[in-house]
Amino acid sequence: MNKFPIGVFDSGIGGLSVVKQIMQTLPNEDIIYFGDIARIPYGTKSTATIREFTRQTVSFLLEKKVKALVIACNTISAVAYETVSELAGQIPVIDVISGGIDAIVNHNKVYKSVGIIATPVTIKSNAYQNGIRRHTKTNINIISKACPLFVPLIEEGLLDHPAMNAIATDYLEIFNQNKIDALILGCTHYPMITNVIQNTIHYKLDIIDPAINTSHILRHKLTSLNLLHPKTHTPHYTFYITDNLDKFIKLGEMFLNIALPNTHLVTI
Repeated sequence: MNKFPIGVFDSGIGGLSVVKQIMQTLPNEDIIYFGDIARIPYGTKSTATIREFTRQTVSFLLEKKVKALVIACNTISAVAYETVSELAGQIPVIDVISGGIDAIVNHNKVYKSVGIIATPVTIKSNAYQNGIRRHTKTNINIISKACPLFVPLIEEGLLDHPAMNAIATDYLEIFNQNKIDALILGCTHYPMITNVIQNTIHYKLDIIDPAINTSHILRHKLTSLNLLHPKTHTPHYTFYITDNLDKFIKLGEMFLNIALPNTHLVTI
């Protein structure tokens, strides 16, 4: 299984922020990415619908003989982790919420106040809030804010559009009114608008991208299971999406800074 690819999946293009970190942390590993763009956004759908979509996605990736599954979607991590784990069997499953929690509780700083921005489903699940409090001994203040319009704007490529700036100003005002030490980007789309977020919050704070720690957790897991690719080689990256092929390639190449020739439109 060492030479099998890593399977990474998300509701859309946002999971590429996780792919980007995996490419840097594990440069010899092949990656298969699945983005369910046709049915985005997941973060406003019912739990039952998200779990059914997740079953279909995971089944697709397992057919590709992946050696690990990375849930590059906070919404799926929050409400369908068990669904993924059950289908995966002995294949390791790594999720971005665990990466985000690890970034807070194992940081060299002690955070007294943390903000979380995410989709409505992720915020409502309390997955980040409960996980942070479960792993910290200090009484940490947590402020959460659902930001449902960020994902569709990012999927449309409107990263620097005036509408994005206006919506960010509205969403993030709570953090200007209540100063925090760190802000968790609780949706894998959000690292694509880090500059907008930094410019909207009027003081210095740590912005936490869970994808970074997620890639480190993945490396540790593959190492412990002796599943790292055995040779130094040029990795092969394959992308499967369910809609908007040309737009995905354009945004993906811009974000990853590589060509994406192996990108395919599929129906599941």
